[in-house]
Amino acid sequence: MKIHFFVPPAAETIGGLDSAIQSLRGFLESRGIPVTTNINLEYLRQNDERRLVHFHGLWQPHFPRVSAYCRKQGIPYIISPHGMLEPWAWKHKWWKKWPYYYLRERSHLTQSNMILATSEQEANNLASFVSPKKITAIPLGLPAEVGSNYRAARQKLGWREDELIFLFLSRIHPKKGLDLLLRALQGLALRLPDKWRLVIVGDGEASYVAECRRYVESHQKLLHRVEWRGAVWGAEKWDYYQGADLYCLPSYSENFGLAVLEACQVGTRVLTSRFTPWSFLNDWGAGFIVEPLVESIQKGFQAFLESEKWGDAKRLNLASRIHEQFSWSRVGQLYVELYQKLTNPKITGHEL
Repeated sequence: MKIHFFVPPAAETIGGLDSAIQSLRGFLESRGIPVTTNINLEYLRQNDERRLVHFHGLWQPHFPRVSAYCRKQGIPYIISPHGMLEPWAWKHKWWKKWPYYYLRERSHLTQSNMILATSEQEANNLASFVSPKKITAIPLGLPAEVGSNYRAARQKLGWREDELIFLFLSRIHPKKGLDLLLRALQGLALRLPDKWRLVIVGDGEASYVAECRRYVESHQKLLHRVEWRGAVWGAEKWDYYQGADLYCLPSYSENFGLAVLEACQVGTRVLTSRFTPWSFLNDWGAGFIVEPLVESIQKGFQAFLESEKWGDAKRLNLASRIHEQFSWSRVGQLYVELYQKLTNPKITGHEL
């Protein structure tokens, strides 16, 4: 069996999407399953092994052309939208997406062998576009084998023991709610401990980044503890996750929210919105689930400040539970079984 990934250009996969694709590829190759990326159609024509095409993301002009060839040649293909059809994403720049969707994307989706969601929440939302019988949900796995290392990480980053560190580490995009986070902290600043700091790690849409920076500059009296670190997408990012006291991602929409998984896998608690599939963290005592609204985010911060101390034992326990549930040894086999099912010549897309 050979898997052919088709992915968006590098500039469009920075951050979580790239981590998701690369960690899945790494797992498959560790199991002896060859994976190629963005091969040309000539190579696909010459390849007569058991094979499957896996599209990651949408809105790429050449994807429908490749899928049309797959249908013609009887090559099974699946699509992972990676949140690109979530309600918020669908409404964002809808005037560009609607005509393109009906002209090109709809047949690409509806004639696929399977649509792969990363959570039940995304699967339910995708049912507005394709038959629920064509949708399956498999979570993403841990992007790296990294665990808790709180004190060493803080020492490396120069964060003092008595500082309270809030972390926003993500692609900076309106969907991620950084402006909401800043406004919530501005209104809450006088009630926070003296030595708090919001560390912002990431880059993104220039206009939105500039808007957020202007807000901080215009409220310097209360937001002088906001620190911009720029983009850190490599191994260095783990120090930030490990050393933070609270990871903050009050998104309007997340199909999975890989950054939440990354924070939890090193034992760091999170503040995130109910429009991510991480509400169960509230039951674990590791999550503060809010609405993507300023007042709700402030209540989430207050709940965090009033919560019990989150020591090393609790960090290790959270990391252990996350590793148990989301390790590739656990979820990766589900991908392999799906691929095997789809590449079995006795099973057709209609039977699925």
